[in-house]
Amino acid sequence: MLTVRRRILVSAPRDSVREYLSDLSHIAHCEPKVDAIEVSPGADVARASGRFFGLPWSGSFRFEKTRDGGYRGVMVEGPLRRMECGVALRPVAGGTVVEHDEAYELPLILRPLSPLIRLWLDGTLEDELGAVKEGAEALNRRLQLKNLDA
Repeated sequence: MLTVRRRILVSAPRDSVREYLSDLSHIAHCEPKVDAIEVSPGADVARASGRFFGLPWSGSFRFEKTRDGGYRGVMVEGPLRRMECGVALRPVAGGTVVEHDEAYELPLILRPLSPLIRLWLDGTLEDELGAVKEGAEALNRRLQLKNLDA
């Protein structure tokens, strides 16, 4: 398994970060490997498509919310035998630490490229967490302004 993990401090309380992440449609905005996502209404299943290391892909994922406000996702249909992702939230002074991990079972043909793919994945996780930070902090500002107006 090829596993990558990154974390970032978001300057927003956990509830705001949880609310932002609970809308799975945000994945298409945040995740560089996803161009489009369709979330099934009332279910934690999503169909996504995009590009992985330059190669087009599509697949279905089952998502489960975790007790800390994050989620775990597992590819149930797609080009990889196994792909899992997770987001964990931890409140800290000044905001929330968001930790994101992804694990891939690469096909044999791509395994020799694992070091390059790992570097590429590290970059996509950095970009993704930056977008999550931006989105969650913007949501928190909107919620604070809404409370001021109430």
